[in-house]
Amino acid sequence: MLQPEGPQASEEGTAAGTRRGDCIICYSAYDLTGHLPRRLYCGHTFCQACVRRLDMPAHEQRWIPCPQCRQSTPTPRGGVAMLDLDLAAFLAIRAEREPCRMEPRPPVPPKGSTAITQQPAVLCPTLGRQPHFPQPRCCCWGPPGSPEA
Repeated sequence: MLQPEGPQASEEGTAAGTRRGDCIICYSAYDLTGHLPRRLYCGHTFCQACVRRLDMPAHEQRWIPCPQCRQSTPTPRGGVAMLDLDLAAFLAIRAEREPCRMEPRPPVPPKGSTAITQQPAVLCPTLGRQPHFPQPRCCCWGPPGSPEA
């Protein structure tokens, strides 16, 4: 059997000439809406739209046959949307779409206020005289022979 060579060599789960972030059925790039990367029980990943088209009834249950290995995955009760996401593909898509959060942003003071640039000299102010609470008396276990015993 011949194996593809060069830059067109494919990883498992992808066809020659497609990127890792593309569905090998419709060649659409995975996204965060209709083309979410859904993983079948066999481990192969396809976009949610294509998996919906593959969903078919057989023997009083709905099954999704894998177009690569032909292993059938039972359709979850909630439908195709309840299949596991291919987490690696999903996180890669999310990382492309969201801005980098690696650098912490300095806090921005509210409009019309001045920024605090120094720590106060005294962190805890002197509270003055503290209230006096009476010492607790034992009401149940007095000395032997006392009326409370």
